[in-house]
Amino acid sequence: MARAAPSHSLLQATDEQRARAWWGAVFATAMTLLGELAYVFIDWRVHPGDLALPTLRALHVLEAVGLLGLLVTRRGTAPPELSAGIFTAVTLPYLIIFAVAEVAMAALGHPWMPLTGHRLLMLGIGLLAPTGLRLGLGLIGAFALEAVLLWYGLGLNERLDMPWEPWITLVWCGTGCGLLVFRVRTQRIEQRLQKARAEAESLERVARLFLAMRDAANTPLQSLEVGVSLLQQRSPENAALLVTMERALARLRSLTVRMAIADPLVDWDSDEESIDAEEVLRNLEESLTRELERRRH
Repeated sequence: MARAAPSHSLLQATDEQRARAWWGAVFATAMTLLGELAYVFIDWRVHPGDLALPTLRALHVLEAVGLLGLLVTRRGTAPPELSAGIFTAVTLPYLIIFAVAEVAMAALGHPWMPLTGHRLLMLGIGLLAPTGLRLGLGLIGAFALEAVLLWYGLGLNERLDMPWEPWITLVWCGTGCGLLVFRVRTQRIEQRLQKARAEAESLERVARLFLAMRDAANTPLQSLEVGVSLLQQRSPENAALLVTMERALARLRSLTVRMAIADPLVDWDSDEESIDAEEVLRNLEESLTRELERRRH
């Protein structure tokens, strides 16, 4: 019989969640590092003599470097909560930076496309937010609210001929929320499928164990039945004891017959005709040993 590989579906699900959260935080932090580093020089050229915005960008770059280093050192071990915290820490400074940038551009008087950073970041949050709906929706809502406040607070609705604002920015907000909801829903469906698969594999292992116990018990039971039959012929004076033994054997035989209910749960391979009881029990012992070692550590 082909040896069944041990199942780790639940463990894999946990690892998959950790990996997704880690990669989302890494990508967001790396993009922040590259983007803000470029804008340090852009703002230096656009706002000569005003170091406030380049300084904020540079501080954000340093924060991104530190957080990216932390993520790299915790690769494979970082819990989803840590990745979510780093994602939040690298995202929130944009609220201050975007506000300062919009105020500076409004005061400069040069033509520009306002609220572009807010729109792009809301979409990025929808694509990369590592865990759950609350964090992502909260961040998207915060940037959408700031965009509306900046639009009316700076009087951009009167100074700029853009009748589509801030409504188009709110459309981007809705798009980001929709992407986030779709991602979270897809992940939950995957988790339910992985759980169902793990339960099915666990039931099949139990079924194989039942069938292995049944097959292993058949030969000893047959030997005992033959022995009782011989004793009935040769020692009829022990009738009471033999009746007790027959009842015990009948109960054991009934138990092995009931174990056959597990047969439909086993996915038989084309080259697999029977259960190797010794191999199944040996695999069970190995699985239990690994589980005990995992719990100790």
